[in-house]
Amino acid sequence: MWHQIIAPAAIVVMLLTSPANAARCVGSSDPVVKRMELATGRDPSAAVDMIDDAIANTDPANRRRLAELYVAKSQALNMSGSPSEAPLKKARSIGGPFGPTDNLGIYLRLTEAYGNTAAGEVAKALKSIVPDFEALPDGSPAKTCRGADLAFFNFAIRRTFQAMTFATQAYRNADRNRNSFERAHAASILAYIVMAGRDFDYSDELHSEAYAIQRELGLSDLAANQLLVRGYSYLDRKMADRAVEDFEASLREARSYGNPYAVNFAQLGLCHANLEHKMTERAAPACEAAYEGLTNSGERIDGAAITLMARLEVERGNPARALQLLTPILEASDDVAPSLLWIMAQEARAQALFLTDRDEEAYFALRKANAISKEYHDRELQDGVAALQARFQTEELQKRLAAEEMASSARLRLVIAVIVGSVAILALLGALIFILLRHRRKFHRLAMTDPLTGLANRRATLEQAKEALRGLGQARPRASIALIDLDHFKSCNDRFGHNAGDLVLREFARIMECCVRPSDIVGRWGGEEFIVIFPATNAQKAANIVNRIRASAAHERFAFSPDYRLEFSAGIAMLDEMDEVDACITLADKRLYAAKAQGRDRTCLEEAEGET
Repeated sequence: MWHQIIAPAAIVVMLLTSPANAARCVGSSDPVVKRMELATGRDPSAAVDMIDDAIANTDPANRRRLAELYVAKSQALNMSGSPSEAPLKKARSIGGPFGPTDNLGIYLRLTEAYGNTAAGEVAKALKSIVPDFEALPDGSPAKTCRGADLAFFNFAIRRTFQAMTFATQAYRNADRNRNSFERAHAASILAYIVMAGRDFDYSDELHSEAYAIQRELGLSDLAANQLLVRGYSYLDRKMADRAVEDFEASLREARSYGNPYAVNFAQLGLCHANLEHKMTERAAPACEAAYEGLTNSGERIDGAAITLMARLEVERGNPARALQLLTPILEASDDVAPSLLWIMAQEARAQALFLTDRDEEAYFALRKANAISKEYHDRELQDGVAALQARFQTEELQKRLAAEEMASSARLRLVIAVIVGSVAILALLGALIFILLRHRRKFHRLAMTDPLTGLANRRATLEQAKEALRGLGQARPRASIALIDLDHFKSCNDRFGHNAGDLVLREFARIMECCVRPSDIVGRWGGEEFIVIFPATNAQKAANIVNRIRASAAHERFAFSPDYRLEFSAGIAMLDEMDEVDACITLADKRLYAAKAQGRDRTCLEEAEGET
């Protein structure tokens, strides 16, 4: 009976409300801010420095970008387990002029609302924000992110019905952007809440969707977290083997970018799953690592690490050590209402007491734990019913709206049939204008983006460059331009196929975006050729950044051929050498071919000599 006493659902609740898992999105339309969000999803600790650089390079007059960058920094610190209040205060001081109904204003109001200690006050504050949330544009990243926030914060104060409603709205609001960072975030939040309704098939589907998007975008930190929570979902269903698979995958993901905070959470999951599986020897190193990394963290999850460590000591035959570990947790709970953690610790204590032949004390401890556990079980059942009810009502509402839309369309067709020709033509023209205006922005974005790599295409790159250079005025150096061409790319296509070639192009584009600075402009010039524009940068500094890209590319390995090496040649020219951007690009192109002639896999700053 003892191998089931610590409920995985209890740790899931703690995970969902801990800083490492309370990831949020800004919902910004600013490309610099969005790039910083993606960097945070890959590695929050490394992203902090990138965001600081972006803040330093931002014009103080651009208050919106600055405020949103400070919000992004607070999220990166939060997700890496560091204090995050200072940048949030800075965002409030800068973002005040945007007003409470602006996306940024709503974000800050939500953060302040959740800072209240009383659940009733939090609920009242969240309710006051709802009208402004509903006024945000449908289909916008802002509405997806703020809907997910409302879902998360309502879920945290056990308002499961409202949480399910907002989570569903956020998820469906992102239907037109199914591979976006915001869609993954909304799917992840909805999966958490659907788990409360015990609809595990749907929650697995949502977790898998979020994980697939995160992997596609290279968001290693978020992917590690997604695997972690899905693993606890399996553990809650007594599927320990699948839980271990997810926890091990989460651990590998966390180690790949060196985040010790995420590593500790994955170790905690492995500890728990192996204890459930009665694999004490395999559990021991994970339990010890989680205990070492998570205790004294100031979070509730450190109590789970201590409790699981105590259970490991019981399995090892050290009940005295287990009682020593559990005593501070239970004594600290004397002055507060019993929590899920208290129940877990009390059950572990009862097991240790039985092993020391203190049966009466053990029986009393177990009775106390069972009494409180029943209350929590009943409340959890109510939450599950509320979640299912909210989902049912939301689906019914969608069906009614669809039926009303069909009825409205039928009435509209009837009216049009009896309108005279001239009025019909005017109505048709009006509809066409409305559709064109509605999709103009979408078509413009498609026209400016390379569909394979997601980078700006040639036309968009030149426009961005001219805009950036116009803002520099007569400053020197004005800019450096690098043309980059992948070496032996045709042989890659010939040997491994065009699908492999496309994969190489996409991965190289991702590497470039990770290595350049926020102010640099990256685009696909054509075929296997790329361009990078470095504003206010001399040729040598530009060459250093290009070589950073080269070093990162050299470590990339591909499943289609582990022996394939991603190498490139590059030519760099300074705009100070030429009068026009086009002439400077031509000069960089000549130096690119000089690099090819000199043996490839190098950067040339001159046409004949001077390779770097």
